[in-house]
Amino acid sequence: MKHLKVNQWLGRSTMILFLLMLGNNSNLFSQVKIGDNPKSINKDAALDIESTNKGLLLPRISLNSTTTSQPLSNFTSGMVVFNTSTSNDLTPGIYYSDGTKWIRANNNLNGAGFLSAVQNYVETVATDDQSTFKTPSIITDINKIFLYRNGVLISFTSKNNSSIISELPCKQGDQIRIIQLL
Repeated sequence: MKHLKVNQWLGRSTMILFLLMLGNNSNLFSQVKIGDNPKSINKDAALDIESTNKGLLLPRISLNSTTTSQPLSNFTSGMVVFNTSTSNDLTPGIYYSDGTKWIRANNNLNGAGFLSAVQNYVETVATDDQSTFKTPSIITDINKIFLYRNGVLISFTSKNNSSIISELPCKQGDQIRIIQLL
């Protein structure tokens, strides 16, 4: 009888010791890497997906409207889905939740993606050797303005409180996008 209690005690002690050692192991990671190079993980990523020939497939669900969480149980800030339905105020596309509603992520900004949340932007086509552009709003912080020429971020200076001057002259036909964060 005493032999059985000693074995039980040793078994429990061994299990507790194993769990303590496991908890103190510095080689354990709470990060996950999926892809071509599983030994290289971005230190700031909880999930690192890497591939040269595959994409990320989001969950495809049929949302009811932007103001109801269904078919999910509730709104979770940061949740991203691909909506498959055309109903109420929805069309198929990528939506994310701000915690209170669904927001369409690509809102027809011609590739701006998640910048759809930015409401102050101007898209235009440059005229011959144009370098001065009007900003969407009065400039309160020059560091919150971004000037893109043909999809490439370019430098600029402030001309006055409502326009900027690109450091590179824009040629006729260049696609110009000015994004101003508020």
